[in-house]
Amino acid sequence: MFTLGTTGWRKRDYGCARSFAALMFAAGIWAFCTALELASADLPTQMLAITLEYPAMAVIPVAWLLFALEYIGRDDLLTPKNIGLLCIIPAVTTILVATNELHYLFYTTVTDMMFFGLSYHVVTYGPAFWIHAAYSYLLIGITLLLILQRFLFSSTVYRRQVTVILVATLIPLIMNLILVFRVGSVGLIDPTPVALLLSGALILIGMVRFQLLDITPIANEQILENMRDGVIVVDIQGRIISVNPPGARFLGIPGNKVIGLSVSENLQESALECIRVAGLAGDREERRETEQVINGLHRYFEMRCIPIRSRNTSNKGRMILVRDITEAKQTQNALSEARKKINLLSGFTRHDILNQITALLLHIDIAKESVPDPGVQEWLQKQEAAVLTIQHQIEFTRDYEELGINAPEWLSLHEIVSGIRPVLEARKISLDCTLEDIEVFSDPLMKRVFAILADNTIRHAETATLVRIRSEREGEHLNLVYEDNGKGIPAAEKTRIFDRGVGMHAGLGLFLAHEILGVTGITIHECGKPGEGACFSLQVPHGQFRIRE
Repeated sequence: MFTLGTTGWRKRDYGCARSFAALMFAAGIWAFCTALELASADLPTQMLAITLEYPAMAVIPVAWLLFALEYIGRDDLLTPKNIGLLCIIPAVTTILVATNELHYLFYTTVTDMMFFGLSYHVVTYGPAFWIHAAYSYLLIGITLLLILQRFLFSSTVYRRQVTVILVATLIPLIMNLILVFRVGSVGLIDPTPVALLLSGALILIGMVRFQLLDITPIANEQILENMRDGVIVVDIQGRIISVNPPGARFLGIPGNKVIGLSVSENLQESALECIRVAGLAGDREERRETEQVINGLHRYFEMRCIPIRSRNTSNKGRMILVRDITEAKQTQNALSEARKKINLLSGFTRHDILNQITALLLHIDIAKESVPDPGVQEWLQKQEAAVLTIQHQIEFTRDYEELGINAPEWLSLHEIVSGIRPVLEARKISLDCTLEDIEVFSDPLMKRVFAILADNTIRHAETATLVRIRSEREGEHLNLVYEDNGKGIPAAEKTRIFDRGVGMHAGLGLFLAHEILGVTGITIHECGKPGEGACFSLQVPHGQFRIRE
């Protein structure tokens, strides 16, 4: 666990740690040179210390900015070219300080003064110094703005981290301003390097206390840029105000030219309808599939349009998420075509087999009438039973073949139950249905489930005179209960009746019912008491049933 965490930190935050190390190294050089300056009694040694410390002083603002950019996840800006441009003024500053006696652009005068018996130098800043100071403060100001922006738009964990960085940046900045503008006696002794080292210690404490470089934020812009799905944001007037590269490719317009364009002029009607409908009823999300021609190729996309609400719940615009589903669509179409061909072949084959079975049953009937011998009659009856079983199995394949072909839909239980009433009443079995006006989201073949249960009652419960169908709530689920007053099912058989091959006629009826219900996650089990009748409970998950008012 520790190894994985450490490796992840090195890959992700090496640049951030590198900038921090460079910052602390420069601060250490500055502190050493300041100590050398204070320990020296003569002006030439003090000026040498100043010359040596200025490269570090000039690099520190750049290092702060690099550290901030790495931390907020904008390392994409840290190209060699940009870093080189940032270092131009620090390099010029170092050269001007080293050659000041030739032009006096950095210090115009340098004088000695005594303070508590110690010798100090006092310099008069030249124009080059103020250019260096303005540039340094500009970089620190940009750093502060970046950190402050991250603070305002971060979660609680990141805010603690950012507060540490913000304080660590302000401490040396304030001390340096006191030095430059010579506030009090600090104008004689430079406190900035000590403040920098203090800031470094504060950041190190933050690393331990708030996982400063272990959990670092990633810029939202960088996340959008690297998403595989397209993101298009439009305002209330329908103008495009933000788009990532996949979104621009979907529109067929370069990303730098799409901002401000009307979305209605760049999307097809099906996509525009998705945008119009989204948000009309609360925060409802709309989904559409659309086809777009990109680079001469037909591509399929799934669009999700989400309304953007302000704090007062007013509509501010729409966010459109676009996912390329071309490969999935092509695979789906290929599978659908293959399934059609397989179903066509199996339909022809099944039809031919049933024709042969019909002919075989006819010949068995003829043989039974022609040969009165009891022994032969017994063999013919066994053959007829076997052929009927084969016929039942072949017919079962037709029902099972249709399983899952059509999409699930909302089915009225009253309509389903009304279909089995004539079948039961023809066998003198009454039907007592106390269902509410319920609709269930299921495979259309669910109609066959109740037909199978009714057939099970007719075939196996010879003494049954009544079937009851009712519904009951169990937590967030709905139970549909089908029960009869027949002889019931033996306890030893309860766990096996839904297995394929168990029961009469190849035992396919309850197996098929179980498979049909399983398409949409509905479960079925037998909960009756032997001798008191069979009882089948169908549990419908939450969200897959609704009661009409």
